[in-house]
Amino acid sequence: MGKTLKLLRPYLVILKVGYDDYFKLLYRAKVLPNARLSGEHFIARKIFRATDRGHAVRRVVQWFWKQFKGEIGFAHNVLTVNDIYSEVHYCSTFSCNDPLNKYLDDVTLRRLIRESKGKLERDDRIGKAHHPPNSVRRVKRRRKYHKTLFPRISISSTGALYYRVTLIPQISSESIIIQKRKIQNVRLKARTLEEAKLEISKRGLDTLNDSNTLRKFMIAS
Repeated sequence: MGKTLKLLRPYLVILKVGYDDYFKLLYRAKVLPNARLSGEHFIARKIFRATDRGHAVRRVVQWFWKQFKGEIGFAHNVLTVNDIYSEVHYCSTFSCNDPLNKYLDDVTLRRLIRESKGKLERDDRIGKAHHPPNSVRRVKRRRKYHKTLFPRISISSTGALYYRVTLIPQISSESIIIQKRKIQNVRLKARTLEEAKLEISKRGLDTLNDSNTLRKFMIAS
């Protein structure tokens, strides 16, 4: 049986080369085919064929470094690969480091960030030749810190009140931990400190905490 032929799709690669870098190529007798001056950059277009966008990106990057050897800057600052077949989408398994999702043009970037609903942002880090940034990165969420209002009672950044309960006491013997302590912040329905104290007592959270704390000392003794 003959080998199955793989369909190779065409992908458009756009190189945006700085004015000075372009003429450096000319001085070295290197030509950037079909380059056109646009503002302060020369824009060149080249078609690469591959089975999918991920493979196209790999081929393009290999060609770029072999052809220019860093003479016109880092690849992530110079080239983009289009997503004409809509292969790039945000999902639960999305990976910023996947070649499929790298070297995105502005149109694809904006669509992808919009699809992520705030989970992704443009990666504007400078990067290095062998450690380039990705096209996008995950948005770092701010940690929600609690402020203590009363012993074991705290308030979150959103105004919710919590009571810190010891569920399992820590047990140690001769400086060796036998059982690790487990603590949980229980969210309260109360909106004020006085209401919180009443709710804690009514729900028996203070009794639960005291019994586990007391049990620690009883076992230790």
